[in-house]
Amino acid sequence: MKYLTLMIVPYPGADVRSYRIQHRTLKMVAVVAVVLFVASISAVIYLRPVFNKAKEYDRLRAENQLLSLEKQKIRDLSRKIESIDKLVGKIQLAQGVKELGELNNSQAGDQRENEIQSERHLLKNSNSTAIGSAHGEKEMDSKMPYGIPIDEKSYISRFFNPKIYHFGIDIALKQGTPVKATADGVVTIADQNEDLGYYVMIKHSSGYSTLYAHNSKLTVNSGDRVKKGALIAYSGNLGHSSGPHLHYAIFDQSGNPVDPLPFLEH
Repeated sequence: MKYLTLMIVPYPGADVRSYRIQHRTLKMVAVVAVVLFVASISAVIYLRPVFNKAKEYDRLRAENQLLSLEKQKIRDLSRKIESIDKLVGKIQLAQGVKELGELNNSQAGDQRENEIQSERHLLKNSNSTAIGSAHGEKEMDSKMPYGIPIDEKSYISRFFNPKIYHFGIDIALKQGTPVKATADGVVTIADQNEDLGYYVMIKHSSGYSTLYAHNSKLTVNSGDRVKKGALIAYSGNLGHSSGPHLHYAIFDQSGNPVDPLPFLEH
């Protein structure tokens, strides 16, 4: 059997150390080294795309975090602008620049123009106006959500605008203002969540439903039967709200939101 002899002299005069290694062992070591080398090269080639994807993922995650921060800044700025607009409207009202009056019966078709002129559509104390005569009209009024859900004088701070997913109107109110049902019906929901605060949904026999949101306190429970004008809540500033107001929405027989403004004018 052939051997490879290695002789090691640590320093001059020291004993010589010799090691014998079989040629077969050397061949095995060489084969293992080659296999490890090839495996390492293959791993680098295979894992490089994985490493690149990991770097891309980290980059995209960092960009997503930055975009989220920018989006939050935009939301905060929008809320501040909305709050400033409402404050300006209130100051103008307090200074007599704008008068309280009846709702304007002629609606502008342009929703943007409505928003700009929102404080001009003001709400004041008034009873529901009959559209016909005698008993039949009075009964229809109690089934349909006609009229204003408050007795206090106020104004509409934001109009119905499906383009920005605002499916109702916002009525600016002092916190704690009594909120009343606009028609006879059954309370289907009386609950609280992060978006709407304390809110009430009423189903009316006409098939319409009404929603009253951002309240500070409820006076009804799910399943209660209420009459038109019955106290159902006290207004507030809970949920996603930039100031004390009542979000009032009307849904038709199919559950689709409709503009409440024409209903207020009856």
